[in-house]
Amino acid sequence: MEPTAIGLALREPWIEELSRLPDRGGFEVLEIMVDDYLCAARRPRELRQLGARWVLVAHGVDLGIGDAAGPDPAYLGDVHETLRQLHVRWWSDHLAFLRAGGVDLGHFAPLDGEPDTLATLRGNARRAQTGAPCPLLLENPADVLGLGVTDAASAEVLGARYRDALRAAEVGALLDLTNLLYDARNGGFDPLRYLDALDLDRVVEVHLAGGREAFGLWIDSHDRPVEAEALGLLARVAERAPSLRAVIVEWDEDLPSFEGALAEVARVHDVLRAAGRR
Repeated sequence: MEPTAIGLALREPWIEELSRLPDRGGFEVLEIMVDDYLCAARRPRELRQLGARWVLVAHGVDLGIGDAAGPDPAYLGDVHETLRQLHVRWWSDHLAFLRAGGVDLGHFAPLDGEPDTLATLRGNARRAQTGAPCPLLLENPADVLGLGVTDAASAEVLGARYRDALRAAEVGALLDLTNLLYDARNGGFDPLRYLDALDLDRVVEVHLAGGREAFGLWIDSHDRPVEAEALGLLARVAERAPSLRAVIVEWDEDLPSFEGALAEVARVHDVLRAAGRR
């Protein structure tokens, strides 16, 4: 299998230190939050400079790929133009619906596997990709409310549901292993059985972050180092996902120093090297 790149989710406090690195710092990819840089109106010079040294990929949170009304055409136009301006290799968003009846749910609500839902997803995915300059990936969102989990047997059901949705949308997967790990803890199922039900050939990218327990629930809060158990899942995926091209470390709250972020990158490097992907 081909080598897998390592990436860091770009956060503005790190931009100056990134620009001062004498080399690429042991990683090859930067993931930008596309909603923060629509049409590259913010930091265009810095983004172009970073894109000359690192491969850029993009991640979004406002697509609403499962919404019955479909993605907003104006939003899609802005996203596509941003991807084009920044020469992004691929972009991703969450496999979820965000709005219903004109109401913003304020949460990534999981999709069921019903035929009507998959038909809506298929049409929305085609619209989202029409005119896009690069491929779209869909991420398994965290199901903190447990809407898709009923018992220990849910692992196969949820893994198959994600697999079928990716096939219906005809896209690759952004597999968030921390989301999977915490859903498994909250729902009482085995994450490895979920992976067994998933079509790992579709996995192009992996997200890793660290979270915490709050009020009896594990939350992917992106404010802690990556857990060893999540790195263990990465080792299993790296051995079985031939199309895996990048592993991205995310951190949103309580940002560590830039050196701390690079230490997380180094931990991922060790796992991928042991799996023969570096």
